[in-house]
Amino acid sequence: MPRTGEPLGGSASPPIAAIGGVHRRCEGMGMTDERIRAFPNATGPVYFDEETNVYVVSSHEAAKKVLQDSGFSSDRADNLDLVARLGNMDELPSLVSAMLALFTDGPTHDRLRYHVARRFTPKRVAAMRPRVGAIIDAALDGVDGLDEFDVIADLAYPITVGIISEMLDIGVDGAAVVLGFASRIVAFMELRPTDRQLLDASEAARNCSLFLLPILTERRESPGDDLLSALLTMEIDGDRLLVEEVLTMVVLLMIAGHEAPAHFIANGVMALLANPPERRRLQENPYLYGAAVEELLRLHHPVNYLSRTATKDQVLAGHHLPAGSQVVVDLAAVNRDPARYQDPERFDMLRSDPGHLSFGTGVHYCVGRALGRLEAEETLRRLFGRFPDLTLADTDLTRRASATFHALDRLPVNPKPLA
Repeated sequence: MPRTGEPLGGSASPPIAAIGGVHRRCEGMGMTDERIRAFPNATGPVYFDEETNVYVVSSHEAAKKVLQDSGFSSDRADNLDLVARLGNMDELPSLVSAMLALFTDGPTHDRLRYHVARRFTPKRVAAMRPRVGAIIDAALDGVDGLDEFDVIADLAYPITVGIISEMLDIGVDGAAVVLGFASRIVAFMELRPTDRQLLDASEAARNCSLFLLPILTERRESPGDDLLSALLTMEIDGDRLLVEEVLTMVVLLMIAGHEAPAHFIANGVMALLANPPERRRLQENPYLYGAAVEELLRLHHPVNYLSRTATKDQVLAGHHLPAGSQVVVDLAAVNRDPARYQDPERFDMLRSDPGHLSFGTGVHYCVGRALGRLEAEETLRRLFGRFPDLTLADTDLTRRASATFHALDRLPVNPKPLA
């Protein structure tokens, strides 16, 4: 049973979450998924956005260089703007310092990721399929018989919370508390967080630490076979992870293992509802759901961009980038690059040129990508299998006020199950 910023040398710039509008309305959602671009004015393979003081990458080839080249770092501590606004590193909450360390490049980063990555190998995740399926079926049982339900609040959120809370063995209630803190702490990962966001995130980090520390102390003394116990007891070269490092992993797992997959599930459901021929093709050939998920990830990924910092002067697609420049990979553009994909806007789960950068690439690829794929595949398969006549209950939908997440505020549907 589960146990219980300002640009360098300039004035303040708007937070990245403000770019692209507030709760943008999705026109014609019953027919198509209008892509809300974080950088709608970007042109060419590399574009300098004066409003946010970042270089925006729209080319698939240039994006791979940014994500794979050691000359581009994801180290948030290298973001002098962020560090200056937070204050001296020694004064940061221990959870925040450890979180920033996770984004460093080199031994610290490798050591932290090693502990989690080994628990998310394709083989281990494949063994989780029956249990993941059971959690999804339980969520579907909860909406069965309703005339209408929200795919996000009533299905995707319960599924992702259930899976990650069971992996950590902190119970659904405990997971809900941590998620409340995590939703505020995530401001540290924004490209241009406001001062208010940073102060709120810092307070949430402290309170999250106070909540989790007793759980971690008890689990270290009496470990089980859960992921949290594994993180607390694993050793590399005779050293165990610090408590702050484990706290960081828990918070980041809650963010990455809940928000992103939940919104991708909703994006996938909406995309299939807007494409009846492909939806029918899947219902008639359920073995294609895996391929469908890859194409949905290319077109309807839940995260809009990946950010890096140039550690030295760089030339990218003919543009000179000074050392210290912030670079943003615009996934909406990169995954639709006509130089990489034939007919890039078309949804085709059997396309001859598959592949995407939605999970990143290089040393900072998403360690939970196998689990995210599994969650989406099983949810879509079981949802449309149980409710083959699913329809949108409302086409007046809006997007979340964030440029970080490509997420709907809600997705109401009518099940219309077969008699």
